Amino acid sequence: MWSGAAVLLAALGAGLATGLIEVLIHTIRQRVLHRTLMMGREYLWQLPAADAVVFLAFGVLLLALGLLWRSLRAPQLVIACCVGLAAFALLLLSERIHPAAEALLAVGLGVAIGRGLAPRAAVLQRVLRAGVPVVLALVLATGVGQRVIRAVAERRGLARLPVAEPGRPNVLLLVLDTVRAWSLGLYGYVRPTTPKLQEWSARGALFERVLTAAPWTTPSHAVMFTGRYPTELSVSWDRPLDGTFPTLAEVLRHAGYATAGFVGNFTQAGSPTGLDRGFLHYEDYPVTLISMLRRTGLLRRLFALDRIGRLVGRRPMVEATAAERLNHDLLGWVAERSGRPWFAFVNYNEAHGPYLPPAPYDTLYFPGPAPAADRYWDNMVRAYGPPPVPIEDLAISVDAYDGAITYLDREIDALLRELDGKGLLANTIVVVTSDHGELFGEHGVIAHGNSLFLPVLRVPLLLIAPGRIPSGIKIGSLASLRDLSATLLELAGIPTPDMPGHSLAGLWGPAGPASVTDTLFSFVEYNRRLPKWPPSPVLKGSLQSIVLDSLEYIRNGDGAEELYHLGRDPWQVRNLVSDSTYRADLVRYRAALQAIPH
Repeated sequence: MWSGAAVLLAALGAGLATGLIEVLIHTIRQRVLHRTLMMGREYLWQLPAADAVVFLAFGVLLLALGLLWRSLRAPQLVIACCVGLAAFALLLLSERIHPAAEALLAVGLGVAIGRGLAPRAAVLQRVLRAGVPVVLALVLATGVGQRVIRAVAERRGLARLPVAEPGRPNVLLLVLDTVRAWSLGLYGYVRPTTPKLQEWSARGALFERVLTAAPWTTPSHAVMFTGRYPTELSVSWDRPLDGTFPTLAEVLRHAGYATAGFVGNFTQAGSPTGLDRGFLHYEDYPVTLISMLRRTGLLRRLFALDRIGRLVGRRPMVEATAAERLNHDLLGWVAERSGRPWFAFVNYNEAHGPYLPPAPYDTLYFPGPAPAADRYWDNMVRAYGPPPVPIEDLAISVDAYDGAITYLDREIDALLRELDGKGLLANTIVVVTSDHGELFGEHGVIAHGNSLFLPVLRVPLLLIAPGRIPSGIKIGSLASLRDLSATLLELAGIPTPDMPGHSLAGLWGPAGPASVTDTLFSFVEYNRRLPKWPPSPVLKGSLQSIVLDSLEYIRNGDGAEELYHLGRDPWQVRNLVSDSTYRADLVRYRAALQAIPH
C-alpha cells in the first residue's frame, strides 16, 4: 500500500502531466492550425497549475476514502485512477465524442495502464519524487517569467515610440458589448436607461442611424479597428484576426501614441483573437482561480452547466471583467501616462447574456407593471407570432438587460467625470458605441450572431471632441462602424494612407447630410456549433446584408432574399422581394452586394 504522501504525489504528478499535454494540444491548435485560443497568453503555466489543483483535490478525496477502504491505496488502483482521470480530461478536449463514451474509454485506459505499471510502482515513486518538484518549479517560474517579459516589453515599446506631434488628442474608445440602439433612452427608448449619456450627448455628436458590419463581437471589433469589410478579414468563429491589414492601434502607435486595451468580454475580444495588435498594454483574461479552473479539460464543460453556476454563483461563472474594475485599471494606466498622447480601448460586457449587472441594477426594472413593455410584447406577437420561448422569460431577460445598460451608463459617466476632473477631456476624443445589438424574440430569433435584422445591426454612436466636433448635434445620415477608424484618425490629424473607409466628419461639415459614407455591408458566417434551437437564419448558411438608403437587402445562406423598407417598416415584417414596385431596387442592391470584396 502507498502512503498518504505517495498518493498525493501521484495525483499531483498526474495533474501536472495532464496540464502540460493540454498546453501542447492548445499550442498546436493555435500555432499550427491557426485556431482562436479561448484562453489568455498565460495558459502555458495556468493549465498545469490548475490541473495540479484539480488532481490534488482528487488525491485528497482518494486518500480520505482510503482511510475507510485501505485497498484504495493499492498502487495499481491509485495509478489507474490518476491515469483514467488524466485520459478523461484530455478526451474532453474533443467535442465530437459523447462524454459517456469518453468516460468509458478513460476507464479502460486507466485500468490497462494501472495494471501495467503496478509492478514498477517503486520506480514510478522515485520518478515522481524527483520530477514533480522540478516541473512544479518550472511552472511557477514560467508564470513569473511571462509577467516580467510582458512588463519589460511594454517599457521597451514605450521607450521606442516616436515623438508625437504637439497637440495630438487622446482617443478613448468605449464599446458597450451587445447594446442595441433600440434599448437606449438616448434613442427614445421608453425606459430611462441612459440619462447620463443623454447629458454627455449635449457635448458632442449623436449619430442616429449607425449600423455595425457583423452581429457578433470579434469581427465587429476587427472591422472597427481595420476599416475593412468583414469578408476581407481572416476572422471567423474559430480563427483570429491576422496581420494582413494595419489596425487603428498600430497606426496611432506609429504616430507616437501609448496604446492600451481593457477587455471585459475577453473570450471574444481577448489577445488570442488578434484584436490586441498595436496595443502595448492589453488586459484581458484575469488571473483568478475560477478562470484558471474553467480552462482545464476536466472542468471546462462542467462550469458551463447552469446548475453549477447556481451552486457557485452565476456572477463568478460569467467569463467577463466588471466595468468598475475596467475603469479602475484604465484610470491607473492613464495616470502613468505623461508627455505623450494615448489611445485607450475599453470593452464592457455587462449587457451581454446572461445579463448580470450588479445590485441594484439587476432588479431595477423588475418590480411593478410596465405598460410600455407590455405593448412591446403585444406588438411583437402581432408582427411575428409567438416567440420560440415564453414571453415571461423574454421579459425577465429584457428587464435585466435594461438594468445592465443603466449600470454601464453610470459607470461611463463616472469614468468621464474622473477624466474631466483631471483636465484630460479637453484634449480627448471620446467614442461611445457598441459592437452589435441583441434579439429578444423579434423575428422569432434570440441573442445575436445568428441573423442580420435591424435589432442586431443598429448600434449607438456618440462622438465627443471639444473643438473638433460641434456640441449637441444629431446626425440622421446613414453611417457604418467600418468608417470609425478613418474618422478618428482624421480628427487626430493623422494621415491614413492604409486605412480604408471615409471619415464621418463630413456629415457635420459644410456638405452636411449630403455626404455619403460607404455601402453599409454586414455579414455573419455559418457556424456549425450554434445551437439548433431556437431556430435562426444563419442555420441555413452564411448571411449577407446591404443597406444603401431606406432599404435593407438580406441574402440568406440558402439563396433566399429579403428586402425591407426601414423607414416605413422598422419591424421588418413585410418582405418586398416579390413587390414589382421594388424590382429596380432589388437589381441595384444585388449589384451592390456583388461589388463587395470577398
